[in-house]
Amino acid sequence: MAYIWIIGICGLLIIIYMVYLAHHDTIDYRTVNDENVPAGFDSFRIFFISDIHRRNIKQATLNKIDSHIDLIIIGGDLRENGVPLKRTRKNLDMLKKWNKSICFIWGNNDYEENPVALYQMLQKENITILANDSTQVKGNNEQYFNLVGLDCCKYKEARFDLATKNMDAAYTVLVTHAPSAFENMTENEQDTAHLVLAGHTHGGQIRIFGYGFYERGSYTKRRNTNILISEGYGYTGLPFRLGTKSECHVLTFEKKV
Repeated sequence: MAYIWIIGICGLLIIIYMVYLAHHDTIDYRTVNDENVPAGFDSFRIFFISDIHRRNIKQATLNKIDSHIDLIIIGGDLRENGVPLKRTRKNLDMLKKWNKSICFIWGNNDYEENPVALYQMLQKENITILANDSTQVKGNNEQYFNLVGLDCCKYKEARFDLATKNMDAAYTVLVTHAPSAFENMTENEQDTAHLVLAGHTHGGQIRIFGYGFYERGSYTKRRNTNILISEGYGYTGLPFRLGTKSECHVLTFEKKV
C-alpha cells in the first residue's frame, strides 16, 4: 500500500512539474551576426512568437524585454480549436505594446476553426498576413529587407515560388510555420533566405529520457542561412511540457564586419 502512495505522489508531482513548464516562459535572446545584414538594420530587433495555441500571453513576460522592438512576427498557430476569438484579440493587444508592425503567417491549427473570422479579425487589427507572399520592411537610409511568409503546408500549399515572385535579391527573412516546408525547398531556394524562422514542432513538447516525436528547438546555420526553430509559446492537447521550453524570441541583427 505504501508503494502505491509513493507512486501516486510521484506521479502527481510530475504532472505539477509538467504544468509548470508549460506555463513558465523563457525569453530566448539571439544575435543574428551576418555580413549580409543591410547597414540600416544594425541593431534592428524582431520579436518572434509561434504556437500560442490556447495560452494567454503573459504581460509580465513582455515587460521583461527592456530593449526596443522594431517588428513583431507571429509564426502560426495563433489559436486552435475551441479558443475564443476574444482571447486571440487580447493576445494581439498584448503584442501591440511596442506600437510596431505585426506580421502573421498561418499555422495548421489556425485553419481548423473559422479561419474566415480569424482573417477578418487580423485585418481589422491591421496585422500584415503573409500567405505565400512577401513584403519589404523599411529601415534607415531607405534600406529594406524582404520578409517572406509561406502558407501552412498541411491544409494549404507552401509555395516559395509564389511568395517570392515580386521579390528582389535583398536580405531575406523567411517565416514558415513548419520547418519541413523549408526542408522541402531546393538548395538554391534555401540559399535565397538569410534567416529562417519556424515553429510547429514544440520541440516534441514532451520528451522522455531526451526522446520525443520531434527534435528540440535549435538555432543553426546551413551554408549562409541562419535557421531558428522555436519550441513555441504554448501547447497542444494537455497543458503539459517535459524536456522542452515555453519560449519566445528576441533577435537582434548585427552586421558582421
